[in-house]
Amino acid sequence: MSAASPTSNLRTVLIVTLLFGVATGIYEMALPLLMDAWGIPFERIGIIFALAGLAMVLARIYLGGLADRFGRKLVYGWALALCGAGMFLTPFSAVLAWQLALKTIRDLAALTRETLHPVILYESGREVFLNRIGKFRGIEYLLQAGGTILTGALFAVLAARQMPATTIYLLALTFGGLLLLAGGVFWTGGFHETHVLAEQRRISLRELISFDLHPNLLLIALSGIIFAIGLQLSHSFYMLLFFTEHFGATPAQVSVIMVIHRFTLALPLLIVSQFKLTNLKAWYIAGLVAQGTVIAASALLPWLWVSAGVWLLHDLIGAGIWLPIQSTLIQQYSRDETRGLEVGKVLAWGGIGSVAGPLAAGYLANAATTLPFLASGLLVLLSAVPLCWLKLAPAAEAAKEPAAAG
Repeated sequence: MSAASPTSNLRTVLIVTLLFGVATGIYEMALPLLMDAWGIPFERIGIIFALAGLAMVLARIYLGGLADRFGRKLVYGWALALCGAGMFLTPFSAVLAWQLALKTIRDLAALTRETLHPVILYESGREVFLNRIGKFRGIEYLLQAGGTILTGALFAVLAARQMPATTIYLLALTFGGLLLLAGGVFWTGGFHETHVLAEQRRISLRELISFDLHPNLLLIALSGIIFAIGLQLSHSFYMLLFFTEHFGATPAQVSVIMVIHRFTLALPLLIVSQFKLTNLKAWYIAGLVAQGTVIAASALLPWLWVSAGVWLLHDLIGAGIWLPIQSTLIQQYSRDETRGLEVGKVLAWGGIGSVAGPLAAGYLANAATTLPFLASGLLVLLSAVPLCWLKLAPAAEAAKEPAAAG
């Protein structure tokens, strides 16, 4: 274990977060449009996203456990490298098996990084975690907006020169992949391990699938499963295609919507990080209720910019508020010695919804283009119900001794 100042490690995490944000903005903008340009049907796109999600569930828990055993640096670094490689290679073939394999690799790596990111921030300063996770998440989403702007600008410039859409998206995705590979190299040299490694033993299948968690974590996981099904109905591949297929929006118009989408999540995260929130349970539930309401409402409006405007509120008054609260509660009620495993488990169970959501979206969209968004909003509303049974200790007590409760 190398000696390092917390400031040095935080600086490394921040720079990698910036690169990851840009690359994710490119990926989420370019991939669905590339698949659409290849002429892949909705159902097949849904299958690609769903099967990739299926591989996430146990694997994400296992990789969180590996980070307890082998350190945050090694697992996080490999996640960046595989995410970059998966993104770089994606646009070179439209073959279903190729897309499925690379989507699985890329998403698994991205979710592993997403699992460890808050763990590293929490271990760098528990008392300031809510503030810090809000800032880092907000900055990441701002850079995702930058990646979306870059993709939209690239399309506008090169399409005007008669370059095929598939070639434009190939350039965008390979560039994003190179950014992540560069981030992996920087991480390897810049981050110094501070985590005390857990006992070197194999993680059993029983540990992976057991429900040996604090009751609050079980409720958050149940809510997460319902929420993920709902969110993936209106996000995953269909987030962009709803506006292009239902309203006939152009790639340039979709780019504008996606850029604003990133800002509407980034800004509340940055603002919320400046306040010391009390009654986290009430804010958590209220955020989910608000988010579900506006997503469902956007499906019922017949005008592009009115529908988009209402839909864009879902992060501004929803996820931007409850997301850092959820991260804080998960960290507070996870045990130190198995933090990576438990955080991975709670988040991975939510990933079950990432299987059903895209699969259902493909079939619902064929029935009616508004159905995925309408069903999405209703399920997000429903995901608030399990949280009514949360029993939170005072913040200081929960942070000090979470595992003793229940």
